Amino acid sequence: MLILIAIVGIGLLILIHEAGHFLMAKAFGMRAEKFYIGFPPAAVKKQIGETEYGVGFIPLGGYVKISGMTREEDLPEEVVPRAYYAKPVWQRIIVISAGAAMNVILAAALFFAFYWLALPDYKATTTVYNIQAGSGAEAAGMQTGDRLLAVNGVSSDDIEALRNELKSHPDQPASITVDRAGQTITLQARIGRNPDTGEGLLGVVFEAVQSGTHDVPAWEAMKASLSDIGFITKEVFIAIKNLFISEESRKEITSPIGIVAISSQTIEMGWGIYIRVLGFISLQLAIFNLLPLLPLDGGHVVFNLIEKFRGKPMKREVFERVSFVGLALFAALFVMGLFNDVQRLLGPGFNLQP
Repeated sequence: MLILIAIVGIGLLILIHEAGHFLMAKAFGMRAEKFYIGFPPAAVKKQIGETEYGVGFIPLGGYVKISGMTREEDLPEEVVPRAYYAKPVWQRIIVISAGAAMNVILAAALFFAFYWLALPDYKATTTVYNIQAGSGAEAAGMQTGDRLLAVNGVSSDDIEALRNELKSHPDQPASITVDRAGQTITLQARIGRNPDTGEGLLGVVFEAVQSGTHDVPAWEAMKASLSDIGFITKEVFIAIKNLFISEESRKEITSPIGIVAISSQTIEMGWGIYIRVLGFISLQLAIFNLLPLLPLDGGHVVFNLIEKFRGKPMKREVFERVSFVGLALFAALFVMGLFNDVQRLLGPGFNLQP
């Protein structure tokens, strides 16, 4: 069920993207021949006016067909003035960019809802999630998954009580009792020192669970959502750059399988986290589609600008060759992401932490 919800959520992002193209094409008087929820062939369809509305057999995203997207289309004479390529370049660019614009607007709305209504609160547990390299915990032999029971004989289910005991003994030996797979083990560790506060530091990160949510005023939520848009956009472009220079970055690429898997896991963390992840995916979809490569929207924008500068259409052969390069690049990224996801599924999985 969670996977189905995740697929529907991602499909909604694509559908909204296509709706942007459709609405702006209608606004500029272009003929939109088809608008589908899902991809053809049609399971259900109905002609309303000049547009065929339908539900496709492939239940992902949406599909829009605008007359005259290629000049080779055989169109009725009365439709030619309303074809895509018969319209001014600025109108074509707006129609092409409207899909990404809708995704950016949706991302901002989802981020706003997250901050305004569902900002999560977290509480640390006593279970070890990660161990800092070179720390006293590592030297003592602590392992991820250990559950901390006591420090120097001070036992508690409250992680803050155990942390306070650790903080109060910097640069001192300590007796650490943990539960490891049902077995109680006592380890001898040397507590380090936090260079900023001077407090004791064992060097572990504990798992956290969501303990509730809180909200912030609408104005602060709006500022935070816009800040997220700017920050995430910057990070996405940095990630794109790193794909060409860093093998580690290439290992982080994921395919639609990984996107669905991650999305389904975030649903279990709460609807607030899920809508934030959807907003992140929506923003990525917008940025990705505006890259200046065919057959992406950004590639169409660039070709329209080139045609405006040249004062004449680009040859079909040039369009197809450039599109082939773009498709080859996307195919390579897809295969790379699929390979990474298969390794994750066979190995540690898609482990997420709040």
